Amino acid sequence: MKFNPALPYPVLSKGNDSYNSSSFDAQVIAKKSFGQLVLEAEFVLNNAGLQDLIDQGKAVFALHFECPQTSYRGLVKGTNETLTIKIDEEKLRGKMDVHSFIIANDRIVDYLNADWNSFYKKFPITYEKGNTLAFGGAAEIILHEEAAEEQNFPSIVTIQRADNRKYMGIELGNNQILILLPEQLYKKYAKYGSSRLKDTILSVVILPALIDVFHIIKGDSGSYEDNRWYQVLEQIFENNHVPFEHVLSDQMPVIEAAQLVLRNPLFASFNEVEKFLVQEED
Repeated sequence: MKFNPALPYPVLSKGNDSYNSSSFDAQVIAKKSFGQLVLEAEFVLNNAGLQDLIDQGKAVFALHFECPQTSYRGLVKGTNETLTIKIDEEKLRGKMDVHSFIIANDRIVDYLNADWNSFYKKFPITYEKGNTLAFGGAAEIILHEEAAEEQNFPSIVTIQRADNRKYMGIELGNNQILILLPEQLYKKYAKYGSSRLKDTILSVVILPALIDVFHIIKGDSGSYEDNRWYQVLEQIFENNHVPFEHVLSDQMPVIEAAQLVLRNPLFASFNEVEKFLVQEED
């Protein structure tokens, strides 16, 4: 959905003389957060007539995004001056083009704008639904591929066999979080951990262990701040623009924090089970 500067009707945009003194712009900020690319757009409109159309719901702000390498694209609309879009990073590669618009949300009949230039003021215009009323510019977002780091979650977790245990448990060492499995469970984990159901096993084993870890450090974070695994968890949240303090102070439930670190493992697990069952039926 790229802007066509040769449209036969007035459009508010930079370099277009359809309007005398009005303006429309959009500031788009992109950041990564737990496996998603988050786009935050703020629209700045200086035209009373177009703002009135938006207030009535006859027009909307719109953000169109497209990744040339993967052909993933979308259009999000709204009447608020801000829009937030979350996209799974796996759908993107290389770069993404983002365009901002105001578009007709309905058919607008015999419209006149007080700031049109003298030529257009003579002729009321009918906009069809989807027509572009304003163009706020284009932004190119470079999607940097992050190099593998030592400071990541898998580097601080070890799953071990514990022959003297009846149930799964954890131990918090200086460098690692140890997940302890009874012998029979460990054998099953070792056998199926790399199978087609690896995400399901991740949810069953690592998710509850991480929830337990967060509960422990919420009650006594000062005892663990010097431990490497604690520092890595803290860094993971900082890298994803979420203060770690939100977990420690109950602003974020620990069950949500654990799912964020593991990149929504339940969703991945159910997708995995669904694919497995479909293959079994075939």
